Amino acid sequence: MTIPAGEPLGVAILGCAHRPHAWSYARAITALPSARLVAVYDADAALAHSVADDFGAPWTDDAEALLSSAEVQAAVVCSPTSRHRADVELAAAHGVHVLCEKPVATTVEDADAMLAVTDAAGTQLHVAFVSRFLPQVRQVKEALDGGRLGQVVGLRAGNRGRPPLPPGYPSWITDPEQSGGGALIDHSVHLTDLVRHLTGLEVEQVAAETGSLLWGAGVEDCALVSLRLEGGAVAGLDPSWSVPADNPWDYDFFLRLVGTAGAVDLDDLAASIRLVSPRAGRGMRLVGFVDDPDAAMVESFVASVRAGEVLDPCATGIDGRRALQVALAAYASAADGARFVSP
Repeated sequence: MTIPAGEPLGVAILGCAHRPHAWSYARAITALPSARLVAVYDADAALAHSVADDFGAPWTDDAEALLSSAEVQAAVVCSPTSRHRADVELAAAHGVHVLCEKPVATTVEDADAMLAVTDAAGTQLHVAFVSRFLPQVRQVKEALDGGRLGQVVGLRAGNRGRPPLPPGYPSWITDPEQSGGGALIDHSVHLTDLVRHLTGLEVEQVAAETGSLLWGAGVEDCALVSLRLEGGAVAGLDPSWSVPADNPWDYDFFLRLVGTAGAVDLDDLAASIRLVSPRAGRGMRLVGFVDDPDAAMVESFVASVRAGEVLDPCATGIDGRRALQVALAAYASAADGARFVSP
């Protein structure tokens, strides 16, 4: 598909099941001079309107017609995880490039099919591993690539949050058939990808423990994941939904990395201000002030499509598949006494 020089890239939102993410990506698209939000699709009209109306975009319940439009060159898939494969296959059939919400799929079979169909169509498949675009993470990556921290020995990382429950989210996300599981698959894929992205090392073995301890959501809300990386480095991950109600922040991200020549201790809550405002929620809130990583990710996706190649630090479908493999291995380990297993 040829993109006329000087014209904005036509982008569609394909599904709004990840409603907060779909909304954030729509905002990022409309803020970019190099892109244009063509339309928002969801079979649920109210859900589609909750995103489209805020940005003056039309909505549709006909995904086929939307993707076959000459106005659309790229799509951001925010449908339920179990629908990612069908949506990516539909986009590829029309030569449309895709930025897909994480996890890339619920099964490796689906992930492989997505990679095969986009490869055959010559379209790009990106996965929304937004942590790569945090400015602090970019600095750590530069330090590692420049050799200033030496060889990585070990990492500890966390991406804790609150369970995505109604009314903020549709109920599908705590249905394992549609989402693949609970906190482990929801957040561990971010952390696994970050470990791979920063170190350049693959995961050789995985062990995990899970529990449903806090929210009664019907899926695990707590998890601890241990990784053995090639070359002997190790990593410990906390992807739990362990942030209590009425906490001043909803999610956090931290990274502690030790190398043979230095160490890094990163906490995204340090880059925040204390805000009391009825528009920000009840009581005091911690609000981040660093560059918006969603906007940076969408901008890099658009730039990659226009360049005809995936640009750093974008995550590919292969990255999504590998993170999914680790999450599924973690579930297998947790069901087998937390023994180490190969992904």
